[in-house]
Amino acid sequence: MARALAAVAGFTLTLGVSLWAAAAGRGWALVAATVATVVVELTMRVRAVDVADLLARAGAGLPSRAAFGSIALVLLAGRELPHPVAVGTAATGFLIVAATAGSVGLRRAAGRLGQPPLVTRNLALDVPPLPTPPRLLIDPPGPGVLAIVAAAVGLAIDCGTGASTAAAVSLAIASALALLPATVLAAHIVRLVRSGARRAVSDAGARAVQRLAPQVVLYFASTAAEVYQVDQWLEVVERLDRPAAVMLRSPEVMSALAPTSLPIICSPYNGTVASLPLPERVVALFPTHSGNNLSMIRRSETRTVFVGHGDSDKPDSVNPFARVYDEVWVAGPLGRRRYADAALGVADSAVVEVGRPQVVVPTTPPPQPPVVVYAPTWEGWGDDPHHSSLAQVGPTLVRALVARPDIAVRYRPHPLTGMRSPQLRAADREIAALVGRVPASEALSQTFANASAVIADVSSVIAEFLPFDRPYAVADTRGLGPADFVTRFPSVAGGFVIDPALAGLEEFVAAATGGPDPTAEARRTMVRDALGDPATAQQRFAAAVERLLTR
Repeated sequence: MARALAAVAGFTLTLGVSLWAAAAGRGWALVAATVATVVVELTMRVRAVDVADLLARAGAGLPSRAAFGSIALVLLAGRELPHPVAVGTAATGFLIVAATAGSVGLRRAAGRLGQPPLVTRNLALDVPPLPTPPRLLIDPPGPGVLAIVAAAVGLAIDCGTGASTAAAVSLAIASALALLPATVLAAHIVRLVRSGARRAVSDAGARAVQRLAPQVVLYFASTAAEVYQVDQWLEVVERLDRPAAVMLRSPEVMSALAPTSLPIICSPYNGTVASLPLPERVVALFPTHSGNNLSMIRRSETRTVFVGHGDSDKPDSVNPFARVYDEVWVAGPLGRRRYADAALGVADSAVVEVGRPQVVVPTTPPPQPPVVVYAPTWEGWGDDPHHSSLAQVGPTLVRALVARPDIAVRYRPHPLTGMRSPQLRAADREIAALVGRVPASEALSQTFANASAVIADVSSVIAEFLPFDRPYAVADTRGLGPADFVTRFPSVAGGFVIDPALAGLEEFVAAATGGPDPTAEARRTMVRDALGDPATAQQRFAAAVERLLTR
């Protein structure tokens, strides 16, 4: 936001000075202001590329900025120079704006045409890369801005001499500069179309996929911000004995994806996904719901499975979209009951208990001195203020924990924390100032291995921590009370309940530091209910894949 405001302020100031200089007949002041505009453009492109998109969406894109600069040129010429020069300046200004607008459109078209129909990682394509245009010619500091500078110099010279020769030359140079990007882009588009390079890439991708013949496809069609949802399945799929691949729909997700040895195929085009040659039987695994999942679901070769990205009592864990899949794989009996209770139309026979293969069965004792991890969830896509405890009790809870000399405190926020809520962003910053954040590169299992106990929300954090057989607590920010809270959210049954006034926190900390733990028996019962046998999860998952491939 600060960079956007700085860019807007910079453009407002330079364009305002330009208009003032033109109206006052200050030719060289106009030149200085337009040069300053070039500096602002260059700074934005180097340090705040995203600001350009924000400005364009706000109606202050390149054509608009070029229009303001052209108006200043016309004002100066009309005030100080002969009528023919003013007319020529107006025509040049119109050309600059039109060429700038055309360049923007052509750049978008060239970008779409220059984007390969698919890209891969760990899967070689026997094809040369698509041709690219010379960036220096198509992306100067604002197409048209340099043209305005050139025109302003000639006009300033003639304002001092009373002649019109410099203006004529500079207007011709300005016209050529304005037209150059559009001309180069148009030629590049023609080259792309004639080369057939996109078809060559598409054919090479088809050949590579045919050679690979993946029998398992981990499919993810969401955003880069949600890449953690597919990351957690990479190692699980890597361990299968069948040839497997990852299919993504966004280059940004591909860039953000965790390291993996699996072949990766990425295409934003539904037609490409629908036409890739796959074996006669493929198990397609979906970690998240998305409209773009349909491109794979509708393929006759696939047996589609929703595997999700964590079992929990959140409403999202029983999304009605689940009806479109052949099967829904859950961790344990608790997950099966969720679908039965939700009455979504998902047949009980389509729900398969496979455990959570990602869950690490601990082999080391809890750390000493004791470590308590606070791991709240994010605000979610709805407007439920109790979806996360972070804004409700987070800072107060962490301060109470920090005040205890016998424990260390770690904070692990959800990757999407604060995406929609300013209140959660503020609470997140407040807690981070007290205890810092767990590094994003630390895997969840590492955090849990180094925790004596965890405080969480109603989320998959509970299921992931259960195999460690260590105390956990859940924040009841609604103030329902333990009995009603457990009835509404069954996964809480194996833990402590902390109310909005932090009642229950002392008992939880006592258990975390080796004292009495009245939840131990219920927690061990919950492990089986939520996860089945954690030690056999990978085998059950692999067996479920084999069943779909061979039945």
